[in-house]
Amino acid sequence: MNRAVEYLLLTAVSVVIIGSLAGALLDRPVFMSYAYSGSMTPTISKGDVFFINPLSRNPSVGDIIVFNAGGTWTVHRVVGIVEDGYITKGDNNVATDQQSKKIAPVSRSQIGGRVITFNGKPLVLRGAGNYLQNNLSGRTKMLVAGLLIILGTLAFTGEGKKGIRKKKRSRAVVIKFKTLYILASVLLLVMVATSMFVSWQIFPVEYAVTSAGGTREGWYLPGEVFTQEITVKNLNFYPMFYYVSAPRPVTELSEDSFQLPGSGEKTVLVTIKSPEETSVYSTKVTVNSYLPLLPRSTTTYLHRINPIMPVLAILMEISLFLGVLYRVSGIGNEDIIKIRTKRLRQIKQEVFRI
Repeated sequence: MNRAVEYLLLTAVSVVIIGSLAGALLDRPVFMSYAYSGSMTPTISKGDVFFINPLSRNPSVGDIIVFNAGGTWTVHRVVGIVEDGYITKGDNNVATDQQSKKIAPVSRSQIGGRVITFNGKPLVLRGAGNYLQNNLSGRTKMLVAGLLIILGTLAFTGEGKKGIRKKKRSRAVVIKFKTLYILASVLLLVMVATSMFVSWQIFPVEYAVTSAGGTREGWYLPGEVFTQEITVKNLNFYPMFYYVSAPRPVTELSEDSFQLPGSGEKTVLVTIKSPEETSVYSTKVTVNSYLPLLPRSTTTYLHRINPIMPVLAILMEISLFLGVLYRVSGIGNEDIIKIRTKRLRQIKQEVFRI
């Protein structure tokens, strides 16, 4: 493969990975996401992964966009354009968002991007969101993240990098122990952050408010109070702290914080007072999880400020520990690995074949 093409592909992959991590930190979809409900069925079904062009924020009628309405990210189609913004509607919904939910037209600042389509149809991975959410264990997700970092490190390791020098006579790349320690530390921090982010869950509670409430399951009268269950599962083999939150019309949660052991689970009762307006609703219950590396009281306090804060505090704690360990151990610039340039080139070719 041509070297320019290799770097182009690596740059594209890096942009997607970095963008996705930034999206997790900013609590917004960047390059990809998946549908939490069936409002866009059959175009985009519940659990389908779709791809986003975050630079396209000036859609036309018929385009499918991702936008933030009332703190919730939604993927719906543009069905009209008015002076105040865009009128949107789910393909499987009877009414537009602005009519049924009494929300204002979507402004350009609320748009996160346009769903990428091919021949008029969105590019989707059917059911991939459900698989990633429910079937991959925490260990597998961490392994995948680790492999991505390792592949990226191998691909970009070469001449001219800090901590690595090339000897002309022996034609060998010499890697210092200090460099390996830094790479291992970065890998550890990425894996720790990934293990927490991939454990975050969103449970959509779907129901209809109608004058015929009670005649069918999931149909309720305006102003009626009802409860639904969600089951929070710890798919990791180690314990985690869990925090449950939900916007109105949720009025009560049976438990909003708890700790689960590895492979443990807990059922949470969600109490909802249905709105007065008749419509189909989907209320999202958010579950954030964290490694128990901080006192629970500290984690709770930071989570109340922002769900990202405990993650940052845990990463800072680990970074401090690694920094102290580095100083105490007396690691220097000793040569630890020597790889001949020819062998390094063979490793890269094998990686790219994979």
